Amino acid sequence: MEPTCPYRRDNGLMPVDPCMDYLALRDAAPIRRDDDLGVWIVTGFDQVRKLLRNSALSSAWTENGRTRLHDQQEGTDGALRTADIVRRWFMFNDAPRHERLRGLIAPLFSTARLAGLQPFVEESVDQLLHGVTEQIDVMADLAVPLASRVVCRLIGLPREVAPRIAAWASDIDALLVADYLPEVVKRGTRALEEIEQAVAAVRTGAGVPEGSALEVLSHAYGTNLIEEQDIAATASLLIFAGFDTTSTFIGKAVRALMHTEQWSAATPERITSLVEELLRFDTSVQQVARIALHPVEIEGHRIERGELVLMMLGVANRDTGTFADSDVLDPGRQTGRHLAFGYGAHYCLGAGLARMEVGAALNGLVKRWSHAELAAPPVLRPHNGVAVLEHLRLSVRN
Repeated sequence: MEPTCPYRRDNGLMPVDPCMDYLALRDAAPIRRDDDLGVWIVTGFDQVRKLLRNSALSSAWTENGRTRLHDQQEGTDGALRTADIVRRWFMFNDAPRHERLRGLIAPLFSTARLAGLQPFVEESVDQLLHGVTEQIDVMADLAVPLASRVVCRLIGLPREVAPRIAAWASDIDALLVADYLPEVVKRGTRALEEIEQAVAAVRTGAGVPEGSALEVLSHAYGTNLIEEQDIAATASLLIFAGFDTTSTFIGKAVRALMHTEQWSAATPERITSLVEELLRFDTSVQQVARIALHPVEIEGHRIERGELVLMMLGVANRDTGTFADSDVLDPGRQTGRHLAFGYGAHYCLGAGLARMEVGAALNGLVKRWSHAELAAPPVLRPHNGVAVLEHLRLSVRN
């Protein structure tokens, strides 16, 4: 039975659940093999959690996790996926390398460090919203510049780099999804090269900012804990993950509030639970991939060695067997079980920072304007298999 949307509108601005495109997968079995792509699709909440904890499934799918779309391209037999710098990302590595690199960066996301960063985040929100009167584009005016500034501050890149980050992240995102297309590889490779150049300029310039990721990584290289290539690689990971997921989350959070007519729910006393429900309701990262190192038996299915497995986090977070009224955005829902940041050893390192940024953004919007409505339909830009929320224009007033 096709899922129905409890928030269907007649005004033409947002007529259906914005998540409906991937929720259609909920109609199928929670674990199934897609013979067209040659991959496994997992949509059930319990099944996704179980497989994300299974050590037989590797995060290093960028080595050779191939689909039929890759095999159909000439000259790609046996070729490695994405790019060397991406394959160095610790999110695409297993233990012990994953643990070692993640451990180096983890202190930057500690509770104390995030508390120190919060005034900068809140000040940035105030600066971006200052002077806005009757209309705002949530993406262009707030989400994109906010996430860009925070990423630059975290990594230690100069502020003038911030306007370039959105284009870099978009092209890297496409590379992760559609690296079987030559133009995607070209653009993604160029973005990664430009990030390397920006990192090199800081390291050879006036000095690496104290307390930044580049300082941590440079020290680790100087003490032979990592290779020099890992500096730019980890910086590019932080740019991609820190910008893309957070800016998308801010946009989706506001879109969900508009969609469900719950702008007034974003009060300071409810913001923490609301953010968790927004994460569940319209998950920023829709899927994560794993590749089987050994055969995996689960619920009567056998995933063979070398097969690619796609865990659909967004669908799992709308699992009707796990969440009552799963298609309803309930600001009072008490749950910390969602999978928006993954699960297990690869749980998102920047989850706390993302929560802080969206909380600051929502607080900044709602404390200024008690009323908001869509000024135009949200604009999604297709980008080589990735749908980018490009514009979200609101009319605001008190």
